[in-house]
Amino acid sequence: MKNKYVLALSSAILVALAFHPLQLHFLAWFGLVPLLYAVDREKPSAAFRYGLFFGALFTLFSLFWIIFLQIPGNIKALMILGMILMFLYLGLYWAVGLLVANRVGVWFLPLVIAGLEWVKGLGETGFPWLSFGYTQARYPVVIQQASLYGVYGISFWLVLLNVVIFKLSQTRHWRFLIALVLVAGLPLGYGLRRMATSSPSEFTVGIVQPNIDPNLKFTRGMRGAMFNRLLDGSRACDRFARDSLGSPCDLILWPESATPVLIKSANEYQKSVFDLVDELKTPILMGSPIIDYERHEIYNGAVLAEPGRLMKQEYRKIHLVPFGEHIPFDRYIPLFRKIDLGEGDYSPGSEYTVFRSRKSSFACLVCFESIFPELARVFVRRGARLLLNITNDGWFGRISGPQQHNDMAILRAVENDVPLARSSNTGISMVVDRHGRIQATTPLFTEAHIVRRLSLGSGRTVYGLVGDVLPILALILSPLLLAAAAVTRH
Repeated sequence: MKNKYVLALSSAILVALAFHPLQLHFLAWFGLVPLLYAVDREKPSAAFRYGLFFGALFTLFSLFWIIFLQIPGNIKALMILGMILMFLYLGLYWAVGLLVANRVGVWFLPLVIAGLEWVKGLGETGFPWLSFGYTQARYPVVIQQASLYGVYGISFWLVLLNVVIFKLSQTRHWRFLIALVLVAGLPLGYGLRRMATSSPSEFTVGIVQPNIDPNLKFTRGMRGAMFNRLLDGSRACDRFARDSLGSPCDLILWPESATPVLIKSANEYQKSVFDLVDELKTPILMGSPIIDYERHEIYNGAVLAEPGRLMKQEYRKIHLVPFGEHIPFDRYIPLFRKIDLGEGDYSPGSEYTVFRSRKSSFACLVCFESIFPELARVFVRRGARLLLNITNDGWFGRISGPQQHNDMAILRAVENDVPLARSSNTGISMVVDRHGRIQATTPLFTEAHIVRRLSLGSGRTVYGLVGDVLPILALILSPLLLAAAAVTRH
C-alpha cells in the first residue's frame, strides 16, 4: 500500500510542476500515469482514497503560493484553515472521478474529469483555476483544439493521452501505439492547420502597466503619483504608436481599479482623463469602482472615456471573487452579510456590456473573470471582436500565481477566435493574438507599456456555437454508465 501512495504522490508532483512557470508544461502529457498504476485493479474505496490523496496534494503543490497573499494578519489564520479545506474540497473531484472510472472503466476517466472540471467552475463559489487544460496555454499548436470544445476539451484530451500511455506501458500492444499516434497527432495536425490562417492587422491597442503597490494604491499620498504614471504611460503609448506605426492607438487600456477615485464623478482626476483623451484623440478603458446611487450599491467595473468628454459606456463586473469582493450567497441569506473577513462589499453586475468604438467592439473581463470560459463566450456571441482583461495581481506576489492567472486568459482568445489584451497593475500584462500566441508581454513589478497592432478575429468557432457540450455530455453519461455497470455486475 505504501508504494501506491508513493505513486499517487509522484503524479501530484509531476502534474503540479506543469502548472508552474518552469517550462515543464509537457509533464501533464504523462503525469497521471503513476496515479493510474496506483488505482489499477483496486477496490472502489481504495481508488477514492488514492484520488483524494493525489488531488489534495496536487492542489497544495500547485497553489501553495496563496499562503503568501498580502492580506491583513488578523485573518491569516482563517485563510490557512480555508486553504486546507479548499485543498480537500478540490481533491474530492479527483477522488470522485477515479471512483467512477473504477466502476465503469479507465477509458471513461477523460469524460468524467472534463465533466467534473466544468462543475467545479459553476456558481458563486466556482473556482476552475486548476483545470487540467490550462497547463498547455504556452503551447499554441496544442491549444488550437480549444476552438472546437474549449479548455475542458483539452483536459479531456490530456487525460485520454495519459490513459493511452498507461495502457501502452502495461501491454506494449500495437493497438495502443496506434491509439497514441492518433490521440497525440490529430489535435496537433489541426493546430498546425488552423495556425496557418491569417488576417490583416487593423486595430492598435496600447497597454499601461503602472506598477503601484496595491497596499499604497488608494492612500492619499500615492494618488497623484499613481495617476501620473497612468498619464505618462498613456502618452508613451501614443508616441510609440505614432512614431513606429504611423497612427495613434485605437484604444489605451488601464488596469483594474486604476483610478483612485470614482472617475464618473466630477473631480480633478476625471478632468485629467478627459484632457488626456482629447489630447491623444484616443479612448481609454480603465478599471474603476462604480456607484449606483439609486440602488445604493457599489460595483467593481470598467469605464470607457472617449474624446468629446464622453463617459457613457461602462461594465459592472458580473462574477465577483468569493470571500474577496463579497461573501457568497449573501444576497440570499441575510445572516451571511454579518460575516467580516476583510472582503469588499461589491454587488455583482448583470449586463454583458459590449463596448463600441469607432473601429471595433470589445468586452472587458475584470480580474479573475478571465478564468470563466462561458463569460467570454457570451461577450463574443454578443458582438465583441476583442477581449480585454484588466486585473491587479500585485496581491499574488512573485511566485506562480501571476503566471497561472495570466495563462488562463490565453485560452479565451483561442476558444473564441478573437485577440486578447491584458493590463495588470504590477504585471503580467500582455497581448495575445486569436491563435493564443503571445505577441508582447511585460515582466512582473515593472513600470511598462505595450503597443501592438492586432488582427481582429471572426468571433466564430465551434466552441462559440455549441459551448461546453463535452463536459455536459459527460455528466449525463456518467450516471448511465454507473447504472449499466451495476446491472452488469449483478
